[in-house]
Amino acid sequence: MEAAGKRYIWHGSKSDEFKIWNLSDLHLGAKGCAEKQLAHDIKEIENDPFSFWLGGGDYADFIGYSDKRFDPDAVADWITVKDLGDLGNHLMKRVRDLFYPIRHKCLGLLIGNHERKYELHTEHESLHHWLCQELQVPYLGYSCLFDIHFCQIVRSKKPPELHDSLPPRRGENRHSDSNVFRVFAHHGAGYAVTPGGKLNKLIGAMNAFEADLYFLGHVHDQMGRREPVLAANEDCTKLIQRVRLGVISGSYLKTYNQGSISYGEQKMYRPTSLGAAVVKIRPEGRHVEASI
Repeated sequence: MEAAGKRYIWHGSKSDEFKIWNLSDLHLGAKGCAEKQLAHDIKEIENDPFSFWLGGGDYADFIGYSDKRFDPDAVADWITVKDLGDLGNHLMKRVRDLFYPIRHKCLGLLIGNHERKYELHTEHESLHHWLCQELQVPYLGYSCLFDIHFCQIVRSKKPPELHDSLPPRRGENRHSDSNVFRVFAHHGAGYAVTPGGKLNKLIGAMNAFEADLYFLGHVHDQMGRREPVLAANEDCTKLIQRVRLGVISGSYLKTYNQGSISYGEQKMYRPTSLGAAVVKIRPEGRHVEASI
């Protein structure tokens, strides 16, 4: 697990509202990957100055011909026989190119079970670190905690910017501890197929780790949970309620795909909730909500 430091988002108005996207379980390279929807979401992040994102893992399928799960019928048409001889590098370069236009808005990249298994079984354990270095974004491991600090720069007309340090000490600015949100992010785990089983995994994470926002993936579903916590103010003279918000992000891998038979279809899994979960944050007032 990584204690992954702070991210500072400089912005100009106390009424600003931000979106944090969890791009998880892309499974690029699988025939069932919803590449058009993925490209659409990445373009939306690129064009929206108030959108930022983290990577939730399983960016590519990483199932090569030596893997017992390999099914040539489930491989994307753009992967050639030659590509299969160097699948890890080929897919990671494709992921890098996909993320490159939004690298400056990235809070960090988790590693997923597909990358992890491929690295271990092929003695190729530098793939994910290579991706982080190529994009110049933080490495988040399999799970992590980090802080997002929203810094309002008074009278600034510039669009929001992501930095790894506080604004320079010139001009007027506002730094408030109330605008700091702690994030717990994990690729996700478990084999639950029912909504209740998946939600229990999210609730378990929210009970085990101290944070304000929780991001999970892996189970190819979308759901959210708001968990209020009763506390007191600094001098313990007034009861206050602290709200914690958790989301499970969907996948970009279709369970059922025309013209091919997927592993999920054989197991008769439910159709996938395609796309990413998004958390909306209005730092002033600490308002948070999930868009799933």
